Amino acid sequence: MDYGASLENWFPYGTMGSNPIPCATSKFPVSEGYVTYLLEIRENALITAKNKEIIINALRKRVSSLWDSSEVETYIKDSELSNGRKNLYGQAYRDWCNWKGFDYKPKRFKTVEKLPYIPTENEIDQLIGGLGQKLSCFMQIMKESAFRPSEAQSLVPDDFNFSTKVCTLNKPAKNSRPRQFKTSDKLVSMIIPLVYQTEKGERIFPAKMKSMRSNFYRRRKVLAKRLGNPNLEKITFKTLRHWKATMTYHRTKDILYVQRLLGHKSLKNTLVYTHLVDFGEDDSFIVKLASSIDGFTVLLEAGFEFVSDYEGAKVCRKRK
Repeated sequence: MDYGASLENWFPYGTMGSNPIPCATSKFPVSEGYVTYLLEIRENALITAKNKEIIINALRKRVSSLWDSSEVETYIKDSELSNGRKNLYGQAYRDWCNWKGFDYKPKRFKTVEKLPYIPTENEIDQLIGGLGQKLSCFMQIMKESAFRPSEAQSLVPDDFNFSTKVCTLNKPAKNSRPRQFKTSDKLVSMIIPLVYQTEKGERIFPAKMKSMRSNFYRRRKVLAKRLGNPNLEKITFKTLRHWKATMTYHRTKDILYVQRLLGHKSLKNTLVYTHLVDFGEDDSFIVKLASSIDGFTVLLEAGFEFVSDYEGAKVCRKRK
């Protein structure tokens, strides 16, 4: 039977929903259209979809057939991958199976949750100050915004309003919420030259993430040795997101505000920042943040007192 081009009409994402030739010798590419499916149907971020494609291509080289879920499961279980990596392999293969039209429930491997390293602000500033123009600006954005690396990389010139000093994230990752942050004068002075060098609609940071990380790791190693501070080598792009969330919660004690800052849809993902750092300070006050005049009024009526402005919001407190 000749399936030919008719399959393309039946299944726009490849052989989605069916397995007309369920064997390793199928003439149809087993991953063609997989990324499109992840982007359009699963609504994965591009970097997530690409990583899953890499995993599927790795599995293709190590098992005789992706259609044999038992063989795939055995390979993942017996491989020398970390348990966290095994879970990622299982998730990618689950999505590949769903794309092909059948269900697969991956085995869940137990992982040990580790709290992320939280550096001091001085360590972050030392690192940023020792990087090149683009990398230092990229790091400063993540320090001030708590954006994920892929979110900071997606920024284009129109995302910056220099008259109001506001940056808007229009392409959030992991289906999180769009959000804004107030840029510092330092960041404005760093980003303006890069914006003027970038065509409208083009990314300010066009380099591939892998290349940016490699460059960062090289420079970080040199700086750690030069400054005699090995802790600098613990700092990654994502560390800045953890640092910002932790410091913001410490200052405001408002977990819902931190949730909005990070773009989390689930509060469960945000709660980790409530116990990352013990600052050993007096917690005799309840602190709330008001981002609107109505919210500010409600807090004042509830007995809170105004403390200070913080990134466009009002910090208020009252004794416990």
